[in-house]
This record gives sequence, C-alpha cells and structure tokens, in this order.
Amino acid sequence: MNLAAAAIALARKDLLVELRARQAIASAVALAAVALVLVGLAGGPDPDRLRALAPALVWIALLYASIAVADRLERIDRADDAFSGLWLVLPDRRAMYLGRVISLAIFLAVLQLTLWMAAALLLDLPLAIDALALVPLAALSALTAATATALVVALVADAGHRPLLLPVALLPLLVPTFLAGVQASSAVLDSRAGDAATWAAALLIEAALFSGLGLLTYETAASPD
Repeated sequence: MNLAAAAIALARKDLLVELRARQAIASAVALAAVALVLVGLAGGPDPDRLRALAPALVWIALLYASIAVADRLERIDRADDAFSGLWLVLPDRRAMYLGRVISLAIFLAVLQLTLWMAAALLLDLPLAIDALALVPLAALSALTAATATALVVALVADAGHRPLLLPVALLPLLVPTFLAGVQASSAVLDSRAGDAATWAAALLIEAALFSGLGLLTYETAASPD
C-alpha cells in the first residue's frame, strides 16, 4: 500500500470513528451555538457589530474543535496498543500523519461551514453573493489548522498530562492561523476581495510550512519507543 492509499484509509477510519460517536463535534457545535446566541443578545440588533464579531466566534469554536477531535482520535489510537500495531504494519509511517491531517481537515471544514450557516441565522447576518468565498476559505483554513494540530498531537502523545499540555503547545502555533482566518473571513464579509486573497495566501504558506515539518519530523516525534 503506497503513502496516499494508506493515508486515505487511515483518514476514513478516523471519520467513521467520530461520525459514529459524534462526541467532540457535537460539543463544539453546542459551544458555538451557545456563544452565538449570547453574543447576539449582548450585541443587540446592530448588523455591523454582529458582522465584526462573527468571524472571531467561529474561529474560537474551531480552535476548541481542533483540540477536542484531535485528542479524542489520538486516545483511541493509543488504546490497546493499536498505535503500535499500525506503526509496525505501515511501510511508510508518514501516512499516519497525512491520514490525521485529512480527517481533521474534513471535520473542521464541515464544522466551520456549519457554524457560518448558524451565524447567518442566529446573528441575522446580511450575506452577499461574495460570502460564497467562505467555502474555499473554510477548506484552506481547516487544512492549515489540521496540519499544525496533527503535528503537535504527535509531539505530546506520550506526555503524562496530554489534555493539559496539548492546548498549551498548540495555541501558539494556531495563533497566526487564527488571526489570518479571522481577517480573511472579515474581508470576505465586507466584500474586500484583495484583502481576503492576501490573508488566504498567508494561510496557504502556513499550511505548506506545517505540512513540511510534519512529514519531516513525524516518524521521530511519534515513535512509540
């Protein structure tokens, strides 16, 4: 089995695990819905103010989902020495990193689009046709967050206090992604295509950087020895 086929098979496994349980995604959606309702009540009927707050709220929920989903999938892989078994069977262990990136990117992209639809309904956002650019932007930002998250999870997987260490180690890496995502989303909502393209390019550079680091260091970082 080549690298791409193994990565796709592992990503499919992750997707089926989370779709059947729906724990991390459900908690992220619930958190975002509560936050959107509270902000809508606190912000009042001013559409400009709600439009300015919506991208930050979506990204806060996305940050929480990145941590929750990645930690849950890693715990499942590490249970009953399943991770060690995969490590011995796979000829190219980078497939484990790529598979996790693919599954996380799909989860986060779908979640982000769901949150944007919820924001449009709960915050009564007046969306123009330009808002369709949020779809490819959601895919790109989800990929960027997934590449960093999968790498950090591998680095802290064997730590004794992983649930506490994971957010501490991941947050500094996701801050640039968070800022670029918020700025790009705001630019799309305000119909500033040039600014949105600039921030999208920043997200693409970050995704390439984290992907390269992950492929180069995953086998050393995640070794169960």
